[in-house]
Amino acid sequence: MFTGIIKEVGRIRKISTKRSNLWGVGLYSEKVYSQVAEGGSLSVNGVCLTVTKKERNLLYFDITSATLNISNLKYLKIGDYVNLEPSLSLGDKLEGHFVLGHIDTTAKIKKFTKIKNTASLEIEVPSGFKKYLIPKGSVAVEGISLTIAEVKNNSFKVNIIPYTLENTNLKYKRIGSFLNIEFDYLGKVVLEKVSKLKD
Repeated sequence: MFTGIIKEVGRIRKISTKRSNLWGVGLYSEKVYSQVAEGGSLSVNGVCLTVTKKERNLLYFDITSATLNISNLKYLKIGDYVNLEPSLSLGDKLEGHFVLGHIDTTAKIKKFTKIKNTASLEIEVPSGFKKYLIPKGSVAVEGISLTIAEVKNNSFKVNIIPYTLENTNLKYKRIGSFLNIEFDYLGKVVLEKVSKLKD
């Protein structure tokens, strides 16, 4: 489990195809490297992955075709920047919101407005996920805990403060970029229960 508070922006160093349904990825990390162990979990752009190997500040992962299909990890290239967050440990502060690392969908940046060192993003989700867009609700975007500022049709707007813009990979994104989206788990549970009551 994670909180959506990014601890470091890592960089992709190696990508290999182990089998037709399995990628091997290696990324460079300075801060997070010492905080995770082989076999441990790490959120990479919001996707919960298992560290398969550690070596000289490189963290290695195997990524299945199922994960590639539902996330934007399939678009990764060597040199790309990725958001990193180690899993929660007992005694850690519960900041942000509960993030499981299970991506619901990818969504495209429709508008990206920068004003000085802040930004606002309008993100368009597939129509089937519109029901999860709750104004003032939480959403994980690329693993970042953000608040939905506004909802319009099947798009939502988030405002990015200077710290978040500077310390995540959002500063490298552009209009048309695909982002990993995980809707608030508690919100999804409530909606499911309400839906069952209506039935």
